[in-house]
Amino acid sequence: MSQVDQVRAAADIVKIVGDYVKLRKSGANYTGLCPFHQEKTPSFAVHPVKQIFHCFGCGKGGDVFKFVMEMDGLSFPEALRRVAEKVGVRIEERAGEETYDANTKLRASLMKLHEMAAKFFAAQLGATTEGRMARAYLGDRGITDEMVGRFRIGYAPGDGQSLVRQFQGAGFDTDAVEKSGLILMNAETQRPFDRFRRRIIFPIANDAGKVVAFAGRALGDDQPKYLNSPETAIYTKSRLLYHLDRAAQATRKLDYAILVEGYMDCIAVASSGVENVVASCGTSLTEGQIRLLGRYTRRVVVNYDPDSAGMAATERSLALLLEAGFEARVLALPGGLDPDEFIRKRGAAAYGELLKNAPSYLDYLTERAATTHDLRTPEGKVAAVNAILPYLIKVPNPILRAELATRLAERLRVDERLLRDELRRAATEKRGEVKFTEQAGHVQANQAIKQLLRLCFLSAEIVGAVLPKLLDSGAVQGLLGERVFSLLLEAHRRGEKLDITNTDISVSEAERKLALEALFCPGEPPELELAQDLVRKLQLEKVKFGIEELNRQYSEAATANDWERARKLDRARRKLQFDRVKAV
Repeated sequence: MSQVDQVRAAADIVKIVGDYVKLRKSGANYTGLCPFHQEKTPSFAVHPVKQIFHCFGCGKGGDVFKFVMEMDGLSFPEALRRVAEKVGVRIEERAGEETYDANTKLRASLMKLHEMAAKFFAAQLGATTEGRMARAYLGDRGITDEMVGRFRIGYAPGDGQSLVRQFQGAGFDTDAVEKSGLILMNAETQRPFDRFRRRIIFPIANDAGKVVAFAGRALGDDQPKYLNSPETAIYTKSRLLYHLDRAAQATRKLDYAILVEGYMDCIAVASSGVENVVASCGTSLTEGQIRLLGRYTRRVVVNYDPDSAGMAATERSLALLLEAGFEARVLALPGGLDPDEFIRKRGAAAYGELLKNAPSYLDYLTERAATTHDLRTPEGKVAAVNAILPYLIKVPNPILRAELATRLAERLRVDERLLRDELRRAATEKRGEVKFTEQAGHVQANQAIKQLLRLCFLSAEIVGAVLPKLLDSGAVQGLLGERVFSLLLEAHRRGEKLDITNTDISVSEAERKLALEALFCPGEPPELELAQDLVRKLQLEKVKFGIEELNRQYSEAATANDWERARKLDRARRKLQFDRVKAV
């Protein structure tokens, strides 16, 4: 039996695929969501008897080796070894056979070099005065001995020759040492020296838990603040997530991952008892890292730093996650604190509570837009929508995209039909931007508003009697007509009548057009009782909208098992329902 057949016979494709895809028994086969394309309904099947997989959606299929090749981007010899490692079969190198891979020896040497380096760095924390100073620094950052051991944190001495001597003493091949990226060569003296010097060291492991790279944090003012290993035959930074080797099981069990920026943030969150946390290894989140994460979950909470750079990184990551079909939430910590600082200052329980209540990405983006745009004006709403819609365009599922557009229209009280039409056009044309107009920033005026405007233009008594109550109640806030009602009341208080045809009046063309249409509307004579009825109707519509919004928030809280928040929302909902009964 050939080595390939030995590995194939030992491998259970259901178990191997199950490490990447959540599978469920379905008759004689197992099914799950295809990892090779975006889908909501499972079309990916694994046949345990024939030991093959096939997706009825995208057409990909094959044996266990083909699956690992496709998932990990490996050659056949590399995939063979990956499967062999999983099933405990030893592969022998035989030149000329299909199992032969010229880089195998180099990768094996690099693995040994990195493991030796990790042990060396870890030993330095207590071995020298320099190392003990580094350990004291870590202690000041709240890093305990248990955390040091668990995450294999170490220290690279400042002399620049310590690791060189270790490798020379161990007799490693010079070519492998140079290709490890851990040792550099002085161009003038041709003398080797350590890449990492006077730095706290964080080992970076692959998904199998093997050390393949390092990150070094400078002590003092040395630049750069963080120095990372270069890419090598065993390390491609865009396809690896820090702490995923430890977080994988919890991520799959909880069905979501927390994404942070820094190594210290990741260590702090994991040490607080939240194991399903990963970091992007000192680089912006990449499509390769998202595909890697997609093996374990399709749900992510983005918890980057709250500074301007962190918020920009959050928005970039959201765009990629949405495009890949992920469900995303955002945890923006208060007080300008990053996760490490927040947990040290306010504790793990406070972090866990905020994590539990992390808003959806749509709510996060809406709140962000509200801080930079005045949502009380049509122009502000248009600017807010134009800031959010590019993210909705990234959502690949058209049904979900339409549902999210409906929610956005309800939240901002804008014209849903126009918003959905523009979103559909932008998605069809593959545009990265939208062209939402000022007219769409108004919720279309209903007949009650038109009739009330008509009565106010006809009767000063009605203006003085009903408009203060109408505007104070917020019943027309954000609606087309709100500005005209305000101008009518201002003119009345000055003892004047509003001339809507006056071009000096600060009012949008859409509002002016509405006022002119109201003047030409047929209707009953101006009576105070009729005007009061119209005000009550508008107030009831406002209350109805508020109840619908609270219902939506209540459902989100109940889904997240956040019953404390759900109870508060229920009390607010009951109060609005009581107000509606009183208004009737």
